[in-house]
Amino acid sequence: MHPELRRVERRIWLLIGGGAVLFIATALTLAAMHPTMPANALVNRRNAWLFLPSIALAAAGCYVSLRDWRCPYCGRALRTRFPIPRCCPRCGVDLGIGR
Repeated sequence: MHPELRRVERRIWLLIGGGAVLFIATALTLAAMHPTMPANALVNRRNAWLFLPSIALAAAGCYVSLRDWRCPYCGRALRTRFPIPRCCPRCGVDLGIGR
């Protein structure tokens, strides 16, 4: 894989994955702090702000994905939903990823 794409991929995984881990950790911490409270009452208006950092991390990961997940040669956005082709569809350069 092209080194620039590898860095972008790592950054996307760290941001989105870090946001998910932080979200789960926050929910588990709230559950541990209030063991008798029902699960549907744990998050309310007073403590919803605790989830903002995890939401911000995941949103930053999506933004980086949209902005930087591109062919390093021609700048065309690469697919994120389906397998990425080994060669760029526009310029035909071997990206070293996919099949």
